[in-house]
Amino acid sequence: MTEQEGVIKFSYDFEKRETVPEVSRDLQIWRDLLVEYELIGQLPDRYGGYGFGNLSCRVGDAFSITASQTGGLKRLTAADYALVDHWSLARNHLSASGVKEPSSESLTHAAIYDSCASVRFVFHVHSPLIWRARQKLGLPETSAEIPYGTVLMAQTLESLAREVGSDGIIAMAGHEDGIIAWSTTAMGAGALIFRALHQQAS
Repeated sequence: MTEQEGVIKFSYDFEKRETVPEVSRDLQIWRDLLVEYELIGQLPDRYGGYGFGNLSCRVGDAFSITASQTGGLKRLTAADYALVDHWSLARNHLSASGVKEPSSESLTHAAIYDSCASVRFVFHVHSPLIWRARQKLGLPETSAEIPYGTVLMAQTLESLAREVGSDGIIAMAGHEDGIIAWSTTAMGAGALIFRALHQQAS
């Protein structure tokens, strides 16, 4: 089952602000690198031309996440991130603030943060190479019957992430090419993605 990119499926309260908290430099560095490798971006021949991939970083009890449909931007500024400060997986609802609205994958990120208090970074990328090799790589994966952006997807990811621990990588079988990695550091999350890329080629 494949899903259209960029569609927000949760309900949310959004407070428009002209200023947002400073974004982690590590997040910016890794976002630039993942765009360079086309793991985040917006390409006319992929996913109907919609932007894909998003990153986030824990900020106290909240998290900062790339805003909706920013995949096509080469470089982001602080205004291209939203701050998600409250969420409920059960209600499929969150509260956010910023210049732009939060990514359609915000509840997916929230589920990973809920799974382990030490997780500080979550990277959601799109990699056909890793996704197609997910069984060969032995990656945990969500069911192909679970669409992205749903309560069930968020709850399933939270459960899987709890089993995996504070550093992990999961394939989203029902979300074409969707891979999500997380860690206590940006380097840790990024390394999991590039290690999987290397291993699928061997």
